[in-house]
Formats: sequence, structure tokens, C-alpha cells
Amino acid sequence: MDDKELIKRIMEEVKDEKLREELLALVVEKNKKKDDTKREKERPIDYVARQEILFGATEGVAKVYWWISYIIFIAIAFVGFLAGLIALLAFLSYSLEPDEKTLEYGIGALLVSFFLLLIGLGGVFSLRSGKKEYEKLKRKKENQGQS
Repeated sequence: MDDKELIKRIMEEVKDEKLREELLALVVEKNKKKDDTKREKERPIDYVARQEILFGATEGVAKVYWWISYIIFIAIAFVGFLAGLIALLAFLSYSLEPDEKTLEYGIGALLVSFFLLLIGLGGVFSLRSGKKEYEKLKRKKENQGQS
């Protein structure tokens, strides 16, 4: 018996309104669980598949996006490293000739360095782990295709 017949039968045969509502809620909940499990199976997991679905991108375009992001995060980390060197020079200059302005520049450069390094390295590691996950999923799909 499919769900439409079941709902029709509940509506016809059950006279108690509270019981009818509870039975209909159970039917709806059962269908919702089926739909959720079906969606879980169909949901694309990897980055390239999401790119294809969301933006209509092919695998090549998604790889270009990935490389561009990777280069940008490396550049951000490099700028953070340079800011750290500037902070080090400012602190060395302050130790040779104490000046409040030099100390302020050193502290500012140190904070900028910390945040840029944090953002840059976090982005690089995130992209690398995403790529490893994508390659693992790709190998898994290829192995399933061969079986």
C-alpha cells in the first residue's frame, strides 16, 4: 500500500480527530526520513562536484580556482612573513635607539604579521586537505567504477 492510499484510508476509517492527526504525522515523518536518506546518498561531497553544480564549472575550471586560491594564500603568508621581519627590524632598532614611534611600528607590524600568517597558512592547509579529500573520493569512485 502506497502512502496516498494509506492517507486516504486513515481519513476515511479513523473517526477520532487526534488519532487521525497522529497517524498522518507518522506517515509524513516516515516519508521525511526516506527523503533525507535519499538526499544523503545523492549529495555531492567533493569540491569539484559542488563547483560543477553551483557554478556550472568543469573540473578544469575548478582546478584553476583552486590554484588561484592556493597562490593567494601563499602570497598572504609571505606578506605576513615579511611583516614579521619588519617587526624584528623595528625591535632591533628600538633596542639600539629607544623611540616610542619605533616601538609602536614594531608592535603593529608584529600584529599584522601574526594575523596574515594565520590567515595564509590556514588557507593553505585547508586547501591542501580539501585536495587530498577530493583525490581520495576520486580514487574511491574510480575503484567503484572498476568493480
